[in-house]
Amino acid sequence: MKLNFIEDEPKSLIIEFGEADRGIAELIKDKLLNKEGIEFAAVVKEHPDISNPRLVVKSSKNARALVSKAISEVEEEIKELASEIPKK
Repeated sequence: MKLNFIEDEPKSLIIEFGEADRGIAELIKDKLLNKEGIEFAAVVKEHPDISNPRLVVKSSKNARALVSKAISEVEEEIKELASEIPKK
């Protein structure tokens, strides 16, 4: 998946998810909302047919580090979920 960093400041980050639905961005946003230092986290999509979802993050701490940690937590939850699916 291609990521486009629209804004990349220490306390502000806007990431556009190329060729993806908003599901992954929403999972990351949900993790961010539970983190200390997050002032704002949202997923926006300007137009349902012609734009890609964007994750918008504002924080009092390092936004990139918080997003990276949230992605790691989502990854761990997906691995745990996958291990619960019975093998045939």
